[in-house]
Amino acid sequence: MHSYVDLYFTPDSSSPLQLSERLRSVAGLSFIIGPHDLVFDWDSEHEFQERIAKIHEALQGSGVFYRVETVHEDPEFVPPMPWPPPMPRRDPEHPGF
Repeated sequence: MHSYVDLYFTPDSSSPLQLSERLRSVAGLSFIIGPHDLVFDWDSEHEFQERIAKIHEALQGSGVFYRVETVHEDPEFVPPMPWPPPMPRRDPEHPGF
């Protein structure tokens, strides 16, 4: 199953750019391009509960609201393209790379 997460930001909440690294490190998710902000796949109720708990932890204290929409089968599902793309790690022996 696919679950989509839509995030709602206010002027008093964390910015999407600030939140993107936290979502990546805590919940293992990146923002995606398209009508939803995040997506994750799951096969069991336990997997779903674990992922939602991590998303909730990543968003806690940010002032951001979220909504979850789950679909059983989505014939138009395209693997998501993350943004902003992860930054490459710098090689101290090769500056500029």
